[in-house]
Amino acid sequence: MSAEEVANGKKSHWAELEISGRVRSLSTSLWSLTHLTALHLNDNNLARIPPDIAKLHNLVYLDLSSNKLRSLPAELGNMVSLRELLLNDNYLRVLPYELGRLFQLQTLGLTGE
Repeated sequence: MSAEEVANGKKSHWAELEISGRVRSLSTSLWSLTHLTALHLNDNNLARIPPDIAKLHNLVYLDLSSNKLRSLPAELGNMVSLRELLLNDNYLRVLPYELGRLFQLQTLGLTGE
C-alpha cells in the first residue's frame, strides 16, 4: 500500500479493507487507518502480526485466516470492539490470555491447523 493509497483511504474513510495475494509483511501505514471497521488479511503468508494492530480500535471484524501465524500479539486483547475474529488455518498452539478482554466477541474461528 503506497503512501498515496493510505492518504486516499484517510480521505474516503474506507470502512473495510482487504489485503491479499500472499503478502508476507504489512506496511506500517496500515495502522493509521483507524476508521476501519473490517480488515481482511486472510490467504496471505503472514508469519506475525505486529502489536500495532491494536491501533485499529474501531475494528469489529478481523480475518487472519490461512496465514502462517504461530503466535498473536497480546495487544489484540485491547481491541475491545471486535465482534468477529477469524484465525482459522494457522499454526497457533496458544492464544494470548488477553483475548479474554474481548467481551463483545461473538465469533472466534479456530478451525484447521
